[in-house]
Amino acid sequence: MMRDVKIIPVIMSGGAGSRLWPASRQAMPKQLLPLVTEQTMVQETAERLSGDLFHPPVFICNAAHAEPIRTQMAAIDMAIGAIIVEPMGRNTAPCAVIAALHAKISDPKALILLAPADHHVTKPDAFRRSVAAAMTAAKNGNLVTFGITPDGPETGYGYIEQGDPLSPGAFEVNAFKEKPDRETAQSYLDKGGYFWNAGIFLFSPETLLTEMRKFHPEIVKQASLAYGHAGLVSGQVNLDEESFAACPSESIDYAVMEPTDKAAIVPANIGWNDIGSFTSLHALKKGEEGNAVKGDVIAYNTQNSLIETDGPLVTTVGIDGLAVIVKDGSILVAKLDAAQDVKKIVETLKAEKRNDKL
Repeated sequence: MMRDVKIIPVIMSGGAGSRLWPASRQAMPKQLLPLVTEQTMVQETAERLSGDLFHPPVFICNAAHAEPIRTQMAAIDMAIGAIIVEPMGRNTAPCAVIAALHAKISDPKALILLAPADHHVTKPDAFRRSVAAAMTAAKNGNLVTFGITPDGPETGYGYIEQGDPLSPGAFEVNAFKEKPDRETAQSYLDKGGYFWNAGIFLFSPETLLTEMRKFHPEIVKQASLAYGHAGLVSGQVNLDEESFAACPSESIDYAVMEPTDKAAIVPANIGWNDIGSFTSLHALKKGEEGNAVKGDVIAYNTQNSLIETDGPLVTTVGIDGLAVIVKDGSILVAKLDAAQDVKKIVETLKAEKRNDKL
């Protein structure tokens, strides 16, 4: 019976969050920060993926973040299934293979829910219902992705075109679409049946490994070596560095979801946001006069701005549409409509080897 099948949540926590500098740093990136609520992003994610359907979560992260994740899970009384440490980043396709290999040992009958650690979801119950609806398709050998119901012609996300029904709530994928221009995005909304690609997946370990062997056997080979030669210390799986370094870096979308004929989509109206920039953070938190303020701030004649400080008093007069962020002695002032370019500041700091600011 389907109820006998449980889900292993595998939470990918490897992102740097460079578009949210200086709030997000290498040692404490955005998924480890309380950006929207009193909980950190990874705490929100773990609680969203808990309940009768789920095993304790497995985390895939780098070595520096393993201990903060342990501490943050203990703070919410969340058991940890395992922490798998990547010696370097290799994108999401190797993550998916490692997750499948781990699941085959811990619970071979389980499905895997692969999810980023840094998404904000305002309707967690609706999300869990979407996951439950996806289980039949995943159990039947489909690689299921979750499509977010768009609320506007967003150009920052890829889109998925829904096809014919597969099972209640699940559909074939007709096509994956790259990030469109505004006119194309509007045409998707006008046609209907197009959803934002949230990068969340549900699949059986065997299906994922079979399809990955078909399209990217080298990823499976090197990831299998990295997992097979991993060191195990106190429940922490340290992937073998040499093997993992040889693993091609590829996204799960390009590696398997686009070429496979087993892709499925479950539309999900869950109040989703990936908080990829200060623009999206402002949109989530803005209140009176369109401002979102945190810390010691005095804002006079200020509209449509995001102002956050971790200590020093910040005062503003006569500004509109700005992000002003003060964190650990660094200050960012940026137009909110240019917030995607904050990553260029990080690139400059890296080029100048100013690692103390990263």
